[in-house]
Amino acid sequence: MITSGQTSIGTAATMIDTTGQMPFRLHVHNNDNTDALYLGGAGVTTTTGMQLLKQESVVFDMYAGEVLYAVSTKAGHTMSWLKQQQ
Repeated sequence: MITSGQTSIGTAATMIDTTGQMPFRLHVHNNDNTDALYLGGAGVTTTTGMQLLKQESVVFDMYAGEVLYAVSTKAGHTMSWLKQQQ
């Protein structure tokens, strides 16, 4: 099953998508054309997260129960995601 969406990210860690019951692949795209996003766990910050540059994409192989969070240096930062679940 494939699901997708967009999430508005701000200066507090925001869950990108809910977890899956089975392993899944999560594609994440930074829609912003000026600023980076920062990815990580629930406590992610702009200094501890993995940087996703403007207009960049990344793919994560996730286990059941895992959740990815994002944070930005500004409010209203839009990102897209696509989830492939078996």
